[in-house]
Amino acid sequence: MIRSPIVLHDELIAEILSILPVKSLLQFKCVCKSWKTLISDSAFIKLHLKRSATQIPMFAIILDRLKITPGESPDGNDDEYEENFSVFPYPTRSLLDNSSITLFDDPYYDVENKECSNVFASCNGLFLLASVIFTGPHKKYSFQLWNPATKTISKKFGYFCAIQYQSFTFGLGFDDSTDTYKVVVASRYIGNQLKSNVRVLSFGDDVWRSIESFPVVPLPFELNNYNIHDGVYVSGAVNWLAIRNNIDYHSWINMKLTVNKTIKVEHFVIVSLDLRTETYNQYLLPLDFDEVPSAQPIISVLGGCLCFSYSYKETDIVIWQMKKFGVEDSWTQFLKVSYQNLQIDYDLSGYMKYHFQLIPLLLFEDCDTLMLRSSQNFEAILYNWRDNRVKQIKVTTTTKDFEFWDPVNYVESLVRIN
Repeated sequence: MIRSPIVLHDELIAEILSILPVKSLLQFKCVCKSWKTLISDSAFIKLHLKRSATQIPMFAIILDRLKITPGESPDGNDDEYEENFSVFPYPTRSLLDNSSITLFDDPYYDVENKECSNVFASCNGLFLLASVIFTGPHKKYSFQLWNPATKTISKKFGYFCAIQYQSFTFGLGFDDSTDTYKVVVASRYIGNQLKSNVRVLSFGDDVWRSIESFPVVPLPFELNNYNIHDGVYVSGAVNWLAIRNNIDYHSWINMKLTVNKTIKVEHFVIVSLDLRTETYNQYLLPLDFDEVPSAQPIISVLGGCLCFSYSYKETDIVIWQMKKFGVEDSWTQFLKVSYQNLQIDYDLSGYMKYHFQLIPLLLFEDCDTLMLRSSQNFEAILYNWRDNRVKQIKVTTTTKDFEFWDPVNYVESLVRIN
């Protein structure tokens, strides 16, 4: 008896392939022409991106390597410093069984090998790399989009020049109305002018367009040397935590919250730049947020939702999720846990207290384990709230020393750079 061959419909093949990692899919392009066409199709790429965020959980580690060349001055005033950043994608499943991460040195992941000097943002598996060149009193910026999974990188684009002391906040997001990735660059808020110069560039156009200034004051995010968390992308918008612009901006900069009472809970707001319309929305924070903390609250993304977290009375971290983006009534308290349970020593004072932050990074597949990042010692913390287990994650490399490491959200994708 001759059995008929099993025929899989194209829809079923697409469903099966959409749950596989990028490396396998790139290899499967060689199986046949129909698979190559399918895996390269934009609709399949979007389906795979959606599935990867939940079924192939990843995160990325950014290493900051600092090379110091001693000068001749005994006090080190003429020492030369050179930073090199590296980005390593890492599977989250490996963390559940290990208490350390060993990164094998690979020149491909070094940003300097791509003629760039920093990492500014991430979205849908793409990283926004930047080259910053100092020439006299000015600095010149250029950018590249990089997909580590497919090992593709764009040509340099978005050139602009600024004076050296001027600082910026950056954002990268996707406009699904035009299938376009957009870069947002805003100068740090000019306090005496109550405005910030905001520009947007659609990838492929290479033309900066000035848009309306922020209607409120985006707060500085100075946890580390990178600006990876400056603009938080979710649901077609880039978001910043802000305060209303009739407040003394320098009161916050100086972090004198326990002394200066000008900043109140009702002054906080989330300002959101809709990439479709390039206009702003403002969202209020959860009603139970009723006391200004000593350290700056933050926003991030957790479980695909916009997340707001803050230190409560210097004893606990409270985490909220906006379950439906843009709907203020959908704020839901996700977790409240003490620093003691997280095995964090919060006996801080002065500058360190005002700059301490604990950032929710990602939720594991079991939905019981949360990964957080502490600014106190730049380590990752895994916390399982079902049984109150805590594990601290250490990072080592095989060949080179590093100053800091920073875990960030990352999803492996097939997103094309063209």
